[in-house]
Amino acid sequence: MFSLPDITSAREIQRNYRKLFDRVKRTKRPLLVMKDNKPDVVIMGVKKLEEMEAVMAVLQSREEAQQGKTKVLKSLKDLR
Repeated sequence: MFSLPDITSAREIQRNYRKLFDRVKRTKRPLLVMKDNKPDVVIMGVKKLEEMEAVMAVLQSREEAQQGKTKVLKSLKDLR
């Protein structure tokens, strides 16, 4: 499930990076880093990133199937 990220500043990362990184690991919530009052980067746990990548792969494969870019394989020989 997606949750809204916590927000911090780039300066706060410089001052308290370990505390903030530990919070990301503990809460499993992403941390949005602002620079000059604009979103700059997001810090997230590896597991959350892997989950997002898996979801994106499924969505991409669905899109490719809808566009007819996929092929139904009936056996392993069809992989050649």
